[in-house]
Amino acid sequence: MLKTRRPAALSAEVETPAVGALDRVALERERRLLRGLLEASASMHEALGLDEVLGRIATILAKAGRFSGVAVYILDPSTGLLHLRATVGVSDKDVARMRANPFPMAEMMPLMRPEMLISRSYLFDHRRDQMPKDSILDTALSVPELAPGWRPGLWHPLDSLTIPLDDGQNRLGLLSLDEPVEQQYPDLATVQALELFADQCAATISRAHLHQQLEQLAMTDSLTGLHNRHVLEDALARELLRAERSGRPCAVLFCDIDHFKQVNDQWDHATGDQILQQVAAVMRQRLRRGDLAARYGGDEFVVLLPDTDIAAAVEVAGDLRERIEAAPAPRPVTVSIGVAGSANAGLDGASLLAAADAAMYLAKRAGRNRVRKTRRAPRALPNTK
Repeated sequence: MLKTRRPAALSAEVETPAVGALDRVALERERRLLRGLLEASASMHEALGLDEVLGRIATILAKAGRFSGVAVYILDPSTGLLHLRATVGVSDKDVARMRANPFPMAEMMPLMRPEMLISRSYLFDHRRDQMPKDSILDTALSVPELAPGWRPGLWHPLDSLTIPLDDGQNRLGLLSLDEPVEQQYPDLATVQALELFADQCAATISRAHLHQQLEQLAMTDSLTGLHNRHVLEDALARELLRAERSGRPCAVLFCDIDHFKQVNDQWDHATGDQILQQVAAVMRQRLRRGDLAARYGGDEFVVLLPDTDIAAAVEVAGDLRERIEAAPAPRPVTVSIGVAGSANAGLDGASLLAAADAAMYLAKRAGRNRVRKTRRAPRALPNTK
C-alpha cells in the first residue's frame, strides 16, 4: 500500500524520487500535467454556480488530465446516495440512465478496496479484480467500448481510477476517470498530481455549496420555507411576459388567513408561527411542479399558477381552501382566497396582484373561508381582515 503526505494546497511541487531514478520523458509528462491543471484551475475558481463548477472540473480533467471519460459524482449526505452531476465523453443515453440511477456510496466499495490504493485514490485494474455481478453499478456506471488496437498491458474499458473528493472533514463525492488518452496506467506521480487538483476541486465545490445556500436563503422566507416576495415578483413578471408571447394563460391566488390577528392576540406568536407553517405545508403538498408559492407578508400568501386559466385556478383555490381547513393545526384555520388571471390584456404584475387582492377582499366581505375571482382591482381596498 502506498502512502503519501496529504498536500495542503495545489502546488507545482510534487514529491518524486531523484530525477535520475525516473525516465526523463515521464517526468516531463508529469510536469506538463501539473502545469495544465494549475493553469486550468483558475477558470474553475471563477465559477460560482455548483453545476458550472462541476462542469469545468470534468472539462479540465479531460483536457489537462488527458482522460477521454470523466464523471463527477456528488454525495447527498442526507441519503448517502451518489448523484452524477457532470460528465465528459459519456453518451447522452448513458448520462440519462446514470442520472436516473443514483446509488449508495457503499456500492462503490468493491472498486475502492485498500489493496487498490495508489496514494489516496483507487485504481481498479481488471487484470487483478472483477466487477461484481448483478450489481447496482451495472446501471449506475458507463463502460466504454474497447479501443481499436488494444493489446494486453494497455488500459482496458473495465479499468477505472476513482479519486475521492474530500474537504478535509467530509466526503463530498468522487471523480471517476476512464480512458487515458495514452492508454497507459497512471503512475504514482500522475495520481498525486490529480489528487492535488482534486483538493482544489473540493474547496471550490464547498464554496459553491455555500454560495448556493446563501442564494437560497436570499430567496426563501425563513419561517415557512416558501419563496419570498422578491422571488414572486420576479417570477410573475417573467410569467406574464411568457404568457403574452405564447398566448397561454396564467393565474394568481391571493390567500389571507382569516382572523389571524386574533390568534396572536388571544394565543401567542408561537401558535401563529405554527399556523403559518401549516398553511405553507399544505400549499407545498397541493401545488404542481412549476407552480410557485410565496409568503407575501404577514399572514398573506400568493400562488402563481402558470398555464392555468381562471376556471382551473378557482378549482385549485377551492381545493387549497378545503385542505387548509381540514389540516391539523393548533386551532381551526380558514383562509379567504382571491383569484385573478392574465386574460386582462396589458396587466402587469402589480396590477394582477392587486386584482387578486381585491378578489380576496370580496371573499372576506362574503363571510370569509371562501374563494372569489375578479378582473379589476377597486381604487380603495377596505380593511376587513
